[in-house]
Amino acid sequence: MTGIAGMALAASLVTAGSVHAASWWSDPNSCSGAATAVSRVVSGRTVQVRYGTCGGVQHGWGRILNYASSDGIRFEVDLNGDRSADAWSFYRAGTRNYTSGYPTSSSADRAFRACYESGSTKSCTAWW
Repeated sequence: MTGIAGMALAASLVTAGSVHAASWWSDPNSCSGAATAVSRVVSGRTVQVRYGTCGGVQHGWGRILNYASSDGIRFEVDLNGDRSADAWSFYRAGTRNYTSGYPTSSSADRAFRACYESGSTKSCTAWW
């Protein structure tokens, strides 16, 4: 990606399926009680699923540490229990090293994972 179009795409929130953009919390850095649910080290980078309270509701989001500016962090949301992404948020780590957040649920159908992306490489945490 290059130019303004590439920068806009790299910082954009992407959703699919029946998920509405209003469900996402745009800046989980403003959430309280943040903690790491699951993490994975990939090529020296630490990929994490984080959670915390945002506007009175618990949300989960992805974060990457020890990254290169061209690396991507992708946060995937499963809404129906098939452990396949129904919605996601993606950012270039050079722009922002964490994704938007999505509300957690006590339902076993909802799960999250975070993925490191660079070129054709994609490596994810376990589903949480």
